[in-house]
Amino acid sequence: MDVFGSLEIEVHQNPEEFLEANSEAEQQLVDVAQNAFSKEGVPTDQDARDHLRVPTLVTAKDEDGEYVAFSGLSRMDDTVYEVGLAVDDSLQGRCVGSTLLSRGVVEEAEGDELFGYRTQNPNMYACADNCFEVYPQPGKEEEMLEEVQDLGEAIDVDKEMEGPVMREAYADIYDGGMYSSIPENDDFQDFMYGEEGLNMSFEDGDALVVAGEVSESEAAHSLGRAARKSDYEFTEGGERMA
Repeated sequence: MDVFGSLEIEVHQNPEEFLEANSEAEQQLVDVAQNAFSKEGVPTDQDARDHLRVPTLVTAKDEDGEYVAFSGLSRMDDTVYEVGLAVDDSLQGRCVGSTLLSRGVVEEAEGDELFGYRTQNPNMYACADNCFEVYPQPGKEEEMLEEVQDLGEAIDVDKEMEGPVMREAYADIYDGGMYSSIPENDDFQDFMYGEEGLNMSFEDGDALVVAGEVSESEAAHSLGRAARKSDYEFTEGGERMA
């Protein structure tokens, strides 16, 4: 267990036994997942529970012992894959997501690795961008494109990949998307959804597939940076980060 600010960070390897033995904790984590998204009924109760049953589950508890965030990682072919990341709405913007994401990659990575995920949320992109060098980047849409597209096919071979964009990724899962509207982010919202950027369609349920190279040492450095920022947020009230 690690302590950052007022949060206790726990790592659960193959957490099935932990979840089965701690039904209250599992329900709190399901509530976190459903609280983190702005669209009612997203994710479903079962979908949230499925996202907790991963090889590596990193959780955060507040000073009252309540679970307030989690990050789940698995493997997608040769890639450390971020299955799901959720932070209680009251704690978003305090580097909690970056801390949990980095901690999970530290645990899951074996030497130099590919890291990836898919998302509709510019804030999730910002969270990973705070941690690692990920692609596509504004002005560098073609870098690592082959790795990004290979990951997209591994995630869902039936979906069309147009560059780094998985078209209609969530169209048949959550009727277009996981949010009631595009989450606001000054740095990456236009990059993802603007006509001069990747021109994703939020209404059609498009998702951005992201990949980057990461090592255990880079993940450890990222964890240190994110934890210090998170600690500062909880103790000094500094600038809000992803």
